[in-house]
Parts: sequence; C-alpha cells; structure tokens
Amino acid sequence: MPTIIEERLAKVKAAEVDCERAGLAARNSWQSLKSQAKDAATPWRIVGVGVVLGFLAGRGNADGTATAKLFGSLAQSLVTMLTAGATAGVAAGAAADAAAEATVDATAEAVEEVAEEAKVLKAAEPA
Repeated sequence: MPTIIEERLAKVKAAEVDCERAGLAARNSWQSLKSQAKDAATPWRIVGVGVVLGFLAGRGNADGTATAKLFGSLAQSLVTMLTAGATAGVAAGAAADAAAEATVDATAEAVEEVAEEAKVLKAAEPA
C-alpha cells in the first residue's frame, strides 16, 4: 500500500509531465505561428498595409479629435517600429551572409594550404 508521500510524489510527477507537454505544445505553436507569419509577409502585403496605415494616420490627424490624434500617433510609432525591425532584419541577414561567405573562404584557403603542404612533403620525400 503506497504511502501518502508516494501518492503525492506520483501526482507531482504527473503534473510535471503535463507541464512539459503543455510547454512543448506552446513552443510548437509559436514556431508554427512564426513560420506562417514569415510566409504571409510578402512584400506586396507589407506595402499594402503600409499604404492603408499611412492613409488612416493622415486622415486621423486631419480630423483633430483626440481619438484621431491617438490613432495617428500609434500608427506612426507602429510604422517606425516595423521599419526599424525590417532594417535590423536586413542587416542581420547581410551579416549572416557575410559570415557564411567568410567561413567558406577560410575553409577553402585552409584546404589549399593543406594541399600545398602535402605536395611539398611529397616532393621532399626520397624516392
């Protein structure tokens, strides 16, 4: 007959398994959402949303009401934030490409050096 401590320990272990399962499901859902958002963010959709937000922000500032000004401010800050994020993404992509190219170049140089050393060693060996 299990003791009270063993029963509670079994409940805790079951809760830990459930928590880990829920965490894994949340991570998978987040990865899926990120992937779908990247697929959906085509350049024309981004431009279209920017045009609509720009129109609404300009229209909101023309009315002069407090709500319109608030919406205009929020839309402008959103556009600024998205532009900064896009610029950072482009810069990060360029940096990753440069790093990959540098790695390939360094590897090619190392292979050439090893090949040259092997030729020198072969030529120096007595026949």
